[in-house]
Amino acid sequence: MSNMICFNYKSDKDDLKDDLNMSNGGTSMFINVLCLSGGRIAETESQKRFMVFLAEKNQNVCGIGTVGFDIVDMPWDKDSFDEDKAFMLRVIEGARQKLGWETLGYEPNEEFVAEYLDTFQKLIERMTAEDIIEESLTEWLSEADENDPTRCGFPKCKIHDAYISIHGCQVCID
Repeated sequence: MSNMICFNYKSDKDDLKDDLNMSNGGTSMFINVLCLSGGRIAETESQKRFMVFLAEKNQNVCGIGTVGFDIVDMPWDKDSFDEDKAFMLRVIEGARQKLGWETLGYEPNEEFVAEYLDTFQKLIERMTAEDIIEESLTEWLSEADENDPTRCGFPKCKIHDAYISIHGCQVCID
């Protein structure tokens, strides 16, 4: 099994169809480095929501090979789209710079991480405010119970300085 991150863009150009396909181990590593980077640079509520969304993509909780997603389903908000897109690109760059990697109990495969980040960056760069599915944010937030981090001030892991999901720290659980 594997996981795919894609962009459901409205294009039939074959050269734009470069979804991110990763092994299960690669997916965990990829989500970990994004969570570590974003945990250190997120400032706004909107940015923290993105990090919780990513932290929810934990295969040990959700199931192996089941945490892929379409970037249009991320918690985008038209009011903060430009800032959020710039934030996600900074998170990717922070992961490239190994931001937070010193807290990991392993050394990520830099070649795979670079390849994954490059492809993810292309997908994020293609995203526009017009691509936002406004129901995605509303539905995601409505599914959060009273103990969800999005309703409890966005707590962070004391070990990894990453935002946690309802399941706990993505990096600790991985």
